[in-house]
Parts: sequence; C-alpha cells; structure tokens
Amino acid sequence: HNYKNRHPTNITHASAAMAHFNLKRTILILLIPSCALAFTQQLERRHQKPFCNTGTIRIKAGTGSSTISFSSNLPDNDVETPDTSNTGYRPGSLMAATAQQGRVPYGESSRKYRRTEFSYDDWVDHRNSDKNIVTNVKGMFFSGIIRQLGEDIKVITLVAASLVLWNDFIVPNDLFSGYLPRIVLPPLPFQLSSPALGLLLVFKTNASYGRWLEARNSWAKIVSQSRNIIRMSSTFAPQTIEGKESIEELTKAIWLLCRSLMNELSDPGDEDDFHKEVSEVFQMNGSSYMRHRDIVTSGDRTMSALAQATIALDNVPIDEKRRVEIDKSLVLIGDCISVCEKIYTSPVPLVYTRHTGRFLSLWMILLPAAMYDTFSNGSVASSFQCLALIPTASIVGIFLFGIDELAIQLEEPFSILPMQSFCDNVRKSANVISGWTMASVKSEIKVERSTRVMD
Repeated sequence: HNYKNRHPTNITHASAAMAHFNLKRTILILLIPSCALAFTQQLERRHQKPFCNTGTIRIKAGTGSSTISFSSNLPDNDVETPDTSNTGYRPGSLMAATAQQGRVPYGESSRKYRRTEFSYDDWVDHRNSDKNIVTNVKGMFFSGIIRQLGEDIKVITLVAASLVLWNDFIVPNDLFSGYLPRIVLPPLPFQLSSPALGLLLVFKTNASYGRWLEARNSWAKIVSQSRNIIRMSSTFAPQTIEGKESIEELTKAIWLLCRSLMNELSDPGDEDDFHKEVSEVFQMNGSSYMRHRDIVTSGDRTMSALAQATIALDNVPIDEKRRVEIDKSLVLIGDCISVCEKIYTSPVPLVYTRHTGRFLSLWMILLPAAMYDTFSNGSVASSFQCLALIPTASIVGIFLFGIDELAIQLEEPFSILPMQSFCDNVRKSANVISGWTMASVKSEIKVERSTRVMD
C-alpha cells in the first residue's frame, strides 16, 4: 500500500503490462484447439483416410456439377465408396478420382490423373466466367500443390509462431525484462535478395515448362509421322495378299514402337499393361508373335521395336524411291525418341535445383523476423497485429514454395502426359487409314470393271 502511494505510475504500468500479457495468453490458449484440429486433419490426409464426417461435397467439372454424399455411420474398415456411375466425369480424370475416393488425390499418386486431354466441353468450362475470386480461393483448400507443401508450411508457421511467442510473451515478462533481446532482422537484406530469388524461381519454372513442351511436341511428331508411314505405305503398296499382310505387319510394328517408348518412359506399374496389350495386338501364334515376343523380352525394347519397324517397312512391296520417302518418317521418329530419352534421363542441373531450394528455404525461415517490426508498434493493440504475422508468413510461403513445386512437378513431364492416349490414337489411325485405302482401291476396281462391261 505504501509502495502504491509512493509510485502510482509504476503500479499503473505494471497493471497494464500484466493485462497485456494476460490478453496474449488468452489468445494463445484459444488458438491451441484450432491448431490441434488442423494438425489432426492433416494427419488424416497424410494417411489417406477417407472422410469420416456426415456431409456433402459439391464438385464441378467440365461436363457439369455433381453432389457426392458420405456418412460416418460405418466403421473405419468398412467405409462406403461414393457411387460415381452417373457423375459424367471422364474416366481416369482427376475429378473422377476425387468422386471415387471422396478426397482430392495429391502428390505422386495424383500424377496419373493429371494426363489431361481437352474436349469442346472442357474448353467451354475453362473459359467459364463463373471462375471468380471466390472459386479460386475455395480451390486453395483442395489444391494438390498446396497439400504437397504441408511439411514446409508447417515449418514456416512454427517459426513465425515461435517468434511471436518469444518477442511478445517471453521477452516482456517481468522475470526476463531487460535480460532477453527481441529477435528482429532488418528488411533491407530481403529487399536486396528478393529479385535474385525471383529470377532463380522464374528460370527454373521456365526450364521445367520448356521440358514439358518439348516432350509434348516430340510425342506429337511421333503420332504424326506414324500416321504418315501407314498412309504412304497403304497407298503405295499393291492390293495383293502379300501387300495386305506386309501393311498389317508394318502397322503393328509402328504401334509396338510407340508403346515400347511409352513403357520405357513410364513407371514399373505399366509392365503388366504392356504385356497385356502386346498379347492382344499380336495373336499368340505364328512367327510374327514370336518376333514381337523377342522384342518384349529384349534389353532395349524401344530400339528393338525401331529395328523391327525398319524390317517391316523393307518387306512392303513398293518402289524403292517411295520406300526412301517413307523411311524419312522413321528417321524423324528415331530423333523424337532420342529427345524423349534425353529429357527422361537428364534433369535440370541438380546444383541449380539445390541452390534454389536452399536459398528459398533460408529466405522463408528468416522472413518472419524481418516482417516483425511491420506488425508490431510497441502498443497493447499490437498483439493482434503480431498474431497476423503467423498466417501472413504461411501465405507467402505457400506462394513461393508453390512456384518451386510447380517447377518440380513439370520437370519430369512423361508421367503427366497422356501417352496411353497417344498410342491408342496411333493404333486407331492406322486401322482407319489402312481400311479406308483398301476400301477405296476396291471401289476403283469395281468402277473400272463396270466401265469395261459397258464398253
């Protein structure tokens, strides 16, 4: 009581400081349940557990919108799979996988669902004006890229939260007042280094997109030149039994070349599908099947298939000049194969990738300390501003780490290219071209015979 009478100003300051500390402690306690809930949900997603709450998911795709219901009345080992038979999603698409699994696939498991091929309806949806800022923000919660960055964003959030806890809870405490320094960095080094970091990210993203574009162009040339080979050989070859058999062998050899390249550029899980498709195309009898079985069991399937395609072309009974012209298409296919193998076996220089990753990681870890003074002005009201530092640092980390993750996802393009569709198109085009050519020749023969009869 005597001290209060002698030092009223000190008592007032102490009371204000205690109220300030209690306010921050209350806010921190209120935040703990939310953080625990978010962490639990993240663990469920990482272990790929299905949704366990009762509710509704609304998913919109190029062919329309649909509603999927899920229930939590089932035990964990007997979760009901949503019925997607009437959703109208394209089989194998990301939306169809989301409807089947009840969750958005992300990470390595989602790459097989990103082999996008657009139709007219997809382009209409792509240009749809309904995709506004609200839709984009809502989509962040289901983004595979953002979910892939979970560990990195956790670290940035933890650093920012620890910084706020140290500077606003521990340092101002009466027990440590005057003994512990605040953790603050000047913003100037970050302002000077941010252009260099931006250039590193841009160069890496451009290089990765260039690899994807080159791989896509190479496959486009492979499909185009395969069609040219079938078109010219079917047109130039005589319509005899020998000619038809040689064209059929050439058609199968060209398809096997494309499919062998796809198998070389795919993951080991494609092996069973490869053997199954080869058995379907080549009947299990005759010398033709034996030759192509040797290709499947060879050490380098792509080069063996290329050699077999050359042999099949040489067996087609056509003029040598025309054979040379057709062989030029095989040469172009060989060049495209070399380009694909170059992309597949040679990543962006690892020293560039590692330096960019280290630069970005250290830059983001230290960034909250540089932003602290911006969110703190030394008053009691600055408590809420300092807490805003935590989500701000997380959002900045999502954007910058997201750019780096985009480059990583595009660096190896073949697992997200629809190579199966390319091979199927080659097979379909070959059947259409050869069938149309033979039908046209038969029609011309009939017309010629009828003309002779009339004469």
